[in-house]
Amino acid sequence: MGKDIEIDKYDLTKHFDSKILNILMDPQQRKLKNKYLAIAFWDLSGFTDLCNNLIDEPFAITELLELYFQEANDIIHKYEGIIDKFIGDGVMAYFGYSSNEKEEIASQAINAALDLREKFKEIKESWSDKLVTKSINLDDVTLICGIHIGNVLFGLLETKSRNQITLVGSNVNFANRLEGIAETNQIIVSKEIIDLVGNKYNFDAITHDIYSYGKIEVFNIKEKKSN
Repeated sequence: MGKDIEIDKYDLTKHFDSKILNILMDPQQRKLKNKYLAIAFWDLSGFTDLCNNLIDEPFAITELLELYFQEANDIIHKYEGIIDKFIGDGVMAYFGYSSNEKEEIASQAINAALDLREKFKEIKESWSDKLVTKSINLDDVTLICGIHIGNVLFGLLETKSRNQITLVGSNVNFANRLEGIAETNQIIVSKEIIDLVGNKYNFDAITHDIYSYGKIEVFNIKEKKSN
């Protein structure tokens, strides 16, 4: 794959994560395999209502998404994460591809979520001051996140019409469920995450009835513990 094709790497990395390109070009890396990763999903809560309020200002909405996605890209890469995809106003990413240290992998995912949550608050403030012509309340537009860790099937999935480097499995689905139950500004993580790095963060325990999983105790990460 890629041997006889002239590839502009910079142009391709505008369409998917640069680390995925490296994996794609290496037959051994792209082979389907069992991999231990932290999976994170982000979403903008209240974004639909914001779009309805700014229906006549589509370029302002686009600008907000561009700022948010750029910061997500920079912060996820800062913590050695890989962006799987942008999903509407959401982001799916994973951490730990190049590491075997479970605690490090879990911390990378949480620290990325904490940094992005704070950065999104700054984005909202600067964006509303400079780009939005009408006065709106952005308090209800918040970044929510769900994080789980475990083994997934990772690699190149091929069909006749399209191929994709991605990860699949029940642990991916559960991470998505955690994002789905997150509320205003929450970073919801699984017990598996807390068991690895719970001593590093302040958090609240919450019991949720999660579809197809039943009642499960999950954890809302509030902040890093002070040294």
